[in-house]
Amino acid sequence: MSGPITPRDDVPSVFRAERASPNRLVHLIPDQLAAEVPEYPLFSYPKTNSPKDGFIDISARQFANAINRTAWYLLDLLGPPKNFESIGYMGTNDIRYFFFMFGAIKVGYKMCFVSPRNNLDGHLNVLKGVDCQVFLRADGVNVDDILAQRPMETAVVPELTELLDETAVPIYPYTKTFEEARHDPCLVLHTTGSTGLPKPITWKVAILSTYEAWRTIPEVDGYVPTTVVYQQARRAYTSMPLFHTSGLNAGITWALLLGVTLVYSAPRIVPNSAYTDEMHIHAGVDATMGAPSLYEELSRDPEALERLNNLKYVVASGAPLSQRAGALISQRSRVISNLGSTETACLQRLSPNIEDWDYFYWHPTHSGIEMKEVLPGLFEHFIIRKPGLELYQGIFTTFPDIQEWSMSDLYERHPDKPFMYRYKGRRDDVIVLSNGEKIAPALMEATLNSSPLVKGTMIVGRGKFQPAALIDLGEEPPKTTKERHELVEKLLPFINDANEHAPAHGQLDRYHILFADPKRPVHYLGQGKMQRHMTHKVYEEDIERLYEAAENPDSGEGADWNREGAARLDFTSGAALRKGLASLVAGITGIQEELLVGSNDLFELGVDSLHVIRLAREVRMEVSRTPGLERTSLKAFSPKAVYSHPTLRELAGYIVQRTQSDPEADLVSQKQKSDGEVKANGNGVLTNGVRVNGAVNGDADEHTNGLTNGYTNGNVNGHVNGTLTKSLPALDRAKGLLGKYVQSLPRSARNSDTDQEAVRPRPSSMTVILTGSTGSLGSYILDALNRDPNVSKIICLNRSDNAEERQLAIAGQRGLTVPSPSRVDFFKADLSKAYLGLSEGVYNRLRRTVTHIIHNQWPVNFNWPLSSFEPSIRGVRNLCLFSSRSTHNAFLLFVSSVSSVSSWKESGGVPEQVMRDLAMAAPMGYGQSKLIAENLLEKAGEISGVRSACCRVGIVAGPVESKAGMWNRHEYIPSVIISSAHLGVFPATFPSRDRVDWLPVDKVSSILLEILFSASAPSMQGGKGTEIFHVVNPSPVSWSGATSEDGSCIARSVLAAYPTAANVLPVSFEAWVEKLQQSAEDAVDVEVNPAVRLVEFYSGLVAAKSEPRRLLSERAEGISKTMREVGAVRDDWLRTWMAQWGLKTEWLRLM
Repeated sequence: MSGPITPRDDVPSVFRAERASPNRLVHLIPDQLAAEVPEYPLFSYPKTNSPKDGFIDISARQFANAINRTAWYLLDLLGPPKNFESIGYMGTNDIRYFFFMFGAIKVGYKMCFVSPRNNLDGHLNVLKGVDCQVFLRADGVNVDDILAQRPMETAVVPELTELLDETAVPIYPYTKTFEEARHDPCLVLHTTGSTGLPKPITWKVAILSTYEAWRTIPEVDGYVPTTVVYQQARRAYTSMPLFHTSGLNAGITWALLLGVTLVYSAPRIVPNSAYTDEMHIHAGVDATMGAPSLYEELSRDPEALERLNNLKYVVASGAPLSQRAGALISQRSRVISNLGSTETACLQRLSPNIEDWDYFYWHPTHSGIEMKEVLPGLFEHFIIRKPGLELYQGIFTTFPDIQEWSMSDLYERHPDKPFMYRYKGRRDDVIVLSNGEKIAPALMEATLNSSPLVKGTMIVGRGKFQPAALIDLGEEPPKTTKERHELVEKLLPFINDANEHAPAHGQLDRYHILFADPKRPVHYLGQGKMQRHMTHKVYEEDIERLYEAAENPDSGEGADWNREGAARLDFTSGAALRKGLASLVAGITGIQEELLVGSNDLFELGVDSLHVIRLAREVRMEVSRTPGLERTSLKAFSPKAVYSHPTLRELAGYIVQRTQSDPEADLVSQKQKSDGEVKANGNGVLTNGVRVNGAVNGDADEHTNGLTNGYTNGNVNGHVNGTLTKSLPALDRAKGLLGKYVQSLPRSARNSDTDQEAVRPRPSSMTVILTGSTGSLGSYILDALNRDPNVSKIICLNRSDNAEERQLAIAGQRGLTVPSPSRVDFFKADLSKAYLGLSEGVYNRLRRTVTHIIHNQWPVNFNWPLSSFEPSIRGVRNLCLFSSRSTHNAFLLFVSSVSSVSSWKESGGVPEQVMRDLAMAAPMGYGQSKLIAENLLEKAGEISGVRSACCRVGIVAGPVESKAGMWNRHEYIPSVIISSAHLGVFPATFPSRDRVDWLPVDKVSSILLEILFSASAPSMQGGKGTEIFHVVNPSPVSWSGATSEDGSCIARSVLAAYPTAANVLPVSFEAWVEKLQQSAEDAVDVEVNPAVRLVEFYSGLVAAKSEPRRLLSERAEGISKTMREVGAVRDDWLRTWMAQWGLKTEWLRLM
């Protein structure tokens, strides 16, 4: 901390925090201030449009008198109210908004403030929503178009000077207490309309008290409420509009509660950066609040920027401030980021340190705010109703019948201060690319908007392979492609800065920039953001043409754009070409240029499929724009060419061979022997960073055919060729993590063999805890438990609040039994916390009744390091603690994964035993964490007397006992079958995947229950430790038929199932991958061609020569009847799965 933060010394006592009372009626505070500090200046505004001409201060006495005058005016104009009728109002930006707001509350009406920025449909939607029959306006404000569509009584309100007349009027009487008035409607504002038309939001009296409550929240570890920082200022300028929540917030908080004189612009001035700077010079202010766009412009003016040194703080309100501008301003003044919503009014916050200017610190005990991870590294902002916080949580005044509220905002966590979060964008704004990856565009847009050439930006790309930007220049866009090139070159520094806020799969390039046409203006929201839905609708065809031109740079608009560019590759010598390619690749990928020279493999360095597509396009453009080169083979410069020539030396040789009749000797391709050999991505990353060894995009259960690592010779972090590099520090970390939680295991008296049976009375029926019941496998486990007559009670522990609601929906979708409320209980739990995140009472009740635990919950993220799985490992320890303390010594079955033994190197099959060598796991956090959990359970048996079993689950296919449900079509095996129908070819071979030991998900759930109940039987309780079982199909078949004893062949069965009209032909796996790589250049929906997103994974398998590891399963077969009888993958199963994916089939049984 940089020292204690306190309010300024001369704040009158009426404004001090000790006078704050959350149950004060805010609309009566002006009368109180008029009585105690009548001449104190609350507001100020310029005498003329020029701040140089001085200011008029408005005292507490004048302000209260004007409110009372307005109240009497409304009563005289409209008569007594009947039921808090709505009065529409649109005026110039002056404090008459407060006069009418508070005056209407006193009389019993509620004002409806309509933004003049709305279009006509927006106005009408808001007014209709509150049944507005009266509309008031300031002189000069035209509302004829509104009245033409919605006839209402209307009047022009008195001028500001008339309402501020010094003649005293009687105080308008208001006799209700806070409790009597708290639920009375008092004001109508509206949403911005970011996802459609603006919607009215009705505030009630109690919501205004959240501002007062803000002042009463306690500081935490030196962090004070933001109101304390605000109260350091004496005069503050705000340019925020008064029809907007942030404008009203400032007036209530700063002026009425904190005693900071609030200075407004001249009423009819639209503030810009120059005017704001003039206000900073002439208004005598020591603080300021405005839209981020103003401060973006100010930060580019050296003199204006330096003048911010005179301010105690700068509040950027309504949208994120770019990192560039924020960093510059925070070196001169404290920057406060201000985000909220109309529905919530005030959120209880603490003030971060100056260096954390772009982070938010929600009060841990007085806000009810929880940040829930909804995407890897992205947390959604939720407000949870908490008893005792009624006056601090305005959202539940607005919506009294809900228990939680999502702000729909996404944040990232501070790397060192986990209680702070930085805004990343709106959930509604998240763009889902065609490969399933997601990007939050807010900071990219803010960075591009920081260019002086840019008025506004909207990132687009939903359903596309990469994002694009629609940029509004506020003027005519460039008319020629040469002018366009020159403009884009000027924007490149901002594009590069924007890409720093985007993941690898979300990078913006120069070819995906579209400029708005003033003749078709974009639609803006109140905060200066583009309205996505309406703007996209206007420019939809332009966006499609932009993508088409970018994907086809050799013809049409793409060729026009291409010809005007300056060549960046020098084809005069081999060395020059390699150097140019290195620079090109470095610019696309961010890889250091010196690493790219020579024979370094591009994919080992981290080049992914998006990089490959961009590089291929750039090379085609460079060849096209360079005079004297052979252009007849431009289509040869495809992604396949890059995959087939993975070093710059080889790629340069290939380019020269294709473009010159007499290539230099030193450029001759060294890839003659390869003919299409492609290595896998060196870091195990597939299309745009998606790892194949897990649920694609995290939307599938963890135990699915995404777990390829157990069948690829164990290596996901290197080439799929049998080599394995193990990091000793990583192995040490794994050992340290295991040791940490072994040490914390409880010592149990149940280690005494003589005490075992005495302390474990077994009830006649079973009560089972199931974690992760809403996942793919979890839902089928719950179904199996629900149908088992020996199970009397099922306790579902899930991370989400609405698990029961989700479970009911899942049951309907998948044709599963509906959980009975009398038999199944749902609890929100956090296994990493004390008492499993449950209340102590619930925990103890479960401890006394539970007999069995199935632990199926585990994060499905294959990009996470081991450290990110520590909460899950801690959860296993906590379940061990629960078991050791439970009355019945609850048996714990852990659903593990074949990834825990992926690196097994011995000959023969992998045995069903604990692997104490942690190097046996796949070299990634997921697999390592599973093996650590297995070893922890082994130790828990020895130390704590915990009885357990670990089931290493292999590839889980779709259900076969019901046509409902579906095998996730985006996993690598379904993707092969679905994409083949599009490609017209099917791989008759499948390197490293020829052993097909898949199990249907409904069979797996039955097997797990049979293992659970058999392994937990007293007759099975032999030695201490944990039991290991492999859940794989004990009757494997062959993909190609090459390894099948009876000639069975999955490939032949699938081919027979395709409709004859589809004309799907069998080809080698290598030929299929080549066809898939070619299809990567086509703009085809990923739903039709899902395998394209995994093209690097399939390409890597071409080079894989080793056989997959075989998991022995004799122990599992010995106690599971379902596993013994399941049989090999059958034709009718394949037909069921293909039907679930929507593929039409013509089933021909081949003899």
